Amino acid sequence: MFPRNILLLVAVSCASFRALFAANPCLNGPPVPKNAVECCATPSLVEPSAFMACHSKWISQTKRQMTIEGVPRGCCVAECVMNSTNLYADGKIDRAALTQLYLGSVASMAPEWKQITLDAIDGCFKMADAAKDEIEAGAKLTPAFDGEQICHPISGTILACMGMTLFGACPAELFTVNDDCTKLKSYHSKCPFL
Repeated sequence: MFPRNILLLVAVSCASFRALFAANPCLNGPPVPKNAVECCATPSLVEPSAFMACHSKWISQTKRQMTIEGVPRGCCVAECVMNSTNLYADGKIDRAALTQLYLGSVASMAPEWKQITLDAIDGCFKMADAAKDEIEAGAKLTPAFDGEQICHPISGTILACMGMTLFGACPAELFTVNDDCTKLKSYHSKCPFL
């Protein structure tokens, strides 16, 4: 089970989707104190402890980066997560290995998650391919402040897309219907989490 606020932390951890939002409605986090897992348990790539280790290491930098205008910066939280799974190298995500990890996650879940997950992977990699120029521009940025590490945006792009897509595609019979969950679903249709 995820800690109560882990998905809130993920929502503010990655700025790779920042350019998609005019006034960035995502900066303040979800509008309700509900954890997405309480609304719909989706397939996951890593255990919460692996995410939390990356979050603890990189969140200060990420919060500072979210205030910088221009080309979206890479999400070092997401790159750290991808590195912990050996899925990331040299600006590329190992799609086959990522697929295997996600399918391992869905093995004990409702059977409809398998196709939903495969469709999400396909859609997220297509979206990343369509945004490759912006992603590569983010990878070539120089530090904007002392100590900033530049991480490649591909990890944050894929993980944010997967989180948003899987939560948005939660089968109706598995989604907890209440006001908070409905608000959270609306929020996460625009704002990333992993």
